[in-house]
Amino acid sequence: MKQNIDDLVRKDMNKEQQLPTSIRSAFDQSYEQIRHQSKKKGKKSWLKPVSVAAAAIALSSTILLTNDTALAKLQAFLGINDPGLETAVENGDLQYIGQTKESENITITLDKFFADAYRLGSQLTIESEHISQNNLNYLSFEFRLFDAAGKEIDAHVSDTKEIAGPGIYSGLDFQLANIQNGNATLEILAATTTTNAPSLESAQMVVETVHFLNKDGDITSVDGKWAFDLTSGNVVTQEYTAQNKVPDLTLERAVVTNSSMQVSYKIDGLKDANSHPIFKTAIINENGESFHAKSANVTRLENEHQTVISLVFPYSVWNEQQSLSLMVEGYEELKLVKKK
Repeated sequence: MKQNIDDLVRKDMNKEQQLPTSIRSAFDQSYEQIRHQSKKKGKKSWLKPVSVAAAAIALSSTILLTNDTALAKLQAFLGINDPGLETAVENGDLQYIGQTKESENITITLDKFFADAYRLGSQLTIESEHISQNNLNYLSFEFRLFDAAGKEIDAHVSDTKEIAGPGIYSGLDFQLANIQNGNATLEILAATTTTNAPSLESAQMVVETVHFLNKDGDITSVDGKWAFDLTSGNVVTQEYTAQNKVPDLTLERAVVTNSSMQVSYKIDGLKDANSHPIFKTAIINENGESFHAKSANVTRLENEHQTVISLVFPYSVWNEQQSLSLMVEGYEELKLVKKK
């Protein structure tokens, strides 16, 4: 059985946060509208159904724009103050693209782009008459990634559309900022927890639908084509191995790259799949600093009575530390050393 970190975060949000009635109401309205759109055929070609996943992201965005306390609690989830990305940017890993595309009276500029072995990030400027400083509550879009040969490798689209690629990234997060009349900034961060991302050099990101959600919960979806040519910087990786043994916990893999570190470990005898220690797992560096995962995948091995947990931490290879520690609540410390 697999569980995505998004589901677990939303569960945690509902448990720990008392959402204002207005926020919950706005989300409920958006969710019902999304479900309604999925069941009917729109008269206009640009009106498209939005996947249920968009509703969950709409909840996060509603909180972001209306509740300062919720904003503070959601910082780790949305990649704000990300030490891995900050270190990668300081070392020149951010690509400045500056490509502008126009379709269906909407102009999109891909300002910046970043990719390493486990994460992908981009910053875009959206210009549209649908963006109002006083009325826009949320903005997202559907897109596909193609490799240099034109083969689809990933797609984040509504569940009514066909997907040809294998799918690489999960836990897609949108962060809306700098909202003005007619334009806004949208940042995206995605991660792959179970496999290395392929090279995105000469790849292409094609935006095919843009969704605008206003403060009344109404959604306007516009179909078009905004295709951006990508360039990827030098992706560096360093593997770590376990220096000691920990009862009932086995390191499967530990690799650090430009902005992130992917760690997979196997736990014996974890009977309740919902009790796994994702939120209480950390990477500790030589200075005693803690780094907590922002993306995870959980796989229950029923026949072996084991659980494999794969996480992506915001830790950069440019920190160049010889040893690290993996701390999992309820287990002994696992020492990690660079593999030569």
